[in-house]
Amino acid sequence: MTSSRLPWLLFVLVAVALLAAYGQASTPPSPAVATERLPYVRALAPRQNVPAAIGNPFAPAARLPADPTTAQTDPPRAASPAPSLAHTLPWRVIGKQYDEQEGWCVFLARGEETRIVRVGDTLDETYRIASIQPPLMTLQHLRRQMRQTLDIGEAKE
Repeated sequence: MTSSRLPWLLFVLVAVALLAAYGQASTPPSPAVATERLPYVRALAPRQNVPAAIGNPFAPAARLPADPTTAQTDPPRAASPAPSLAHTLPWRVIGKQYDEQEGWCVFLARGEETRIVRVGDTLDETYRIASIQPPLMTLQHLRRQMRQTLDIGEAKE
């Protein structure tokens, strides 16, 4: 840096330091002044002036019939029961193998435990292996008589 710029730089630095130390701090405007300058911004109402809750906003809305004549002639429908969702299987597939005499066997793991299963085997007295046909293995829940499929991957030759 040249010597002619150095005094000016020091002067500006001292002036900024003096302004920072002894200058007047700007005060934030009062809310009344802020709303006067910005007429489109409204102040919030106090909580005491807010009306009570109208009800549960997540409750199902009451539906009015579109045509009053059809509402009287249509019989009310019974609500169908929701289908029960199958549990997520705790087992993950770690491999499979085909034997010409015994067919497919699938290697399953859950934590540290590893199982080798074939068609007809039972897992934890809860699931029975109904079929193994890559890419899917079908398990049947014994109590619910529900079938679930587990992706075991394509058969590679």
